[in-house]
Amino acid sequence: MRPNVGLVCRERGIASPARRYRYGLTAHGSWLLAALSVSLFASPSPANAQDSLPPHSPPADTVGTLNLFLDCRAPGCDFNYLRTQLTWVNYVRDRTAAQVHVIVTALGTGSGGNQISLEFIGSREFAGVDDEVKYDTPNGASGDELRTELSRVLKVGLARYVLRTRFGRNLVVSYLATRGGAAPSRTAKDPWDYWVFSVGFSGSLNGQSQSNSRSGSGSFYASRTTAAWKFRANLSGSTSRSSYQLDDTTNFIARVHSYSGGLIQVRSINDHLSLGASASVTSSSQQNIDLSLRVAPTLEFDFFKYDQYARRRLVASYSVGLDHYAYTDTTIYNRIKETRMDHQLGLSYAATQPWGSASAAISASSYLSDFGQNRLSLYTNLSLRVARGLQLSYGLSYSRVRDQLSLAKAAASDADILLQLRQLATSYTYGGYLSLSYTFGSLFNNVVNPRMGF
Repeated sequence: MRPNVGLVCRERGIASPARRYRYGLTAHGSWLLAALSVSLFASPSPANAQDSLPPHSPPADTVGTLNLFLDCRAPGCDFNYLRTQLTWVNYVRDRTAAQVHVIVTALGTGSGGNQISLEFIGSREFAGVDDEVKYDTPNGASGDELRTELSRVLKVGLARYVLRTRFGRNLVVSYLATRGGAAPSRTAKDPWDYWVFSVGFSGSLNGQSQSNSRSGSGSFYASRTTAAWKFRANLSGSTSRSSYQLDDTTNFIARVHSYSGGLIQVRSINDHLSLGASASVTSSSQQNIDLSLRVAPTLEFDFFKYDQYARRRLVASYSVGLDHYAYTDTTIYNRIKETRMDHQLGLSYAATQPWGSASAAISASSYLSDFGQNRLSLYTNLSLRVARGLQLSYGLSYSRVRDQLSLAKAAASDADILLQLRQLATSYTYGGYLSLSYTFGSLFNNVVNPRMGF
């Protein structure tokens, strides 16, 4: 069991009784045996807290209630809950008004849980006072467990900033030791040897007098992740049947299925380089494919270190693959089956920063037997805080398509086209969105009122 750390923040008033806000790390809360408390009711001395802050950091009692901008993109980001738990800070809607900007991101772990990262970025009086805290959440953790743990870590991380405000004298730090007084060993024996499995099924049914449809899907997932190796395997599939009564004598039935699976084994070479091998299998009625199989070794290089992946990454990858296709109907190239080799090159960038987030990717592939049969894809996404209250978001994608080997030779019927039962010939695909929003008024967002559902 791990040590428990708690914070207490007291606000005193003349006309009203003191309000006490307390929390603890209570993943195993009932095991409390001892407590160590340190109360801070005066300004910190230069010999302790101030030495860890930059020379231009403000002295105690010069900063009011801490203004916090919370940029949360991880499990447990329940803003209403957090506002009720951290009542001793001001939540502001714009990062330019904040004294502390906290960016919360998540990365999946080998156990099926997440590694949550909180980056504390000081601004204004706290410029240069930055910090980063990481913790792991288990697979299957409930929503309440996730938000409780996020609240706990956020409180502890904000303590160093609150200590430098005029309310720092009301801050109390508690250490709650567990049975035995020691944290668990991180090298404890794992009976599953890092293996994680997941199985899921779903189905739906709907209809009316003139039409009805039913569908089902299933999935299987297995993984094993260590510092040196990473393994993933997955299977998924879906099938649907729709019936349409066109007139008194004509009933049209549409059937669609799609099945896919894949596995990948990756070896970590160093902080930037990985080497892996992958295999994938597909069957799709829409794409005229009874069976598609690809096996390929892959080389990946991250220009930043992998431990920075949650905040920024620039990844290049290259693979050479062997492909085998078995088609449902004869293709436009008069093939019912064939085997090809291809190669794929990709470059992607993503960043999560105080000004927002951005990502972009470009990938190119072609068959080695005919470089004219290729595909080039571009994608970009941006969410930008332009100015106070003004946010711009957009996403664009485009693919130049020259590699539709599986197109059926037979002409598509009107029903195939309207119901999208068949893949159609095209030379490109595209998509995009744009949004612009402006919010003005009070900067503060501290009050929670759940009445009437909003």
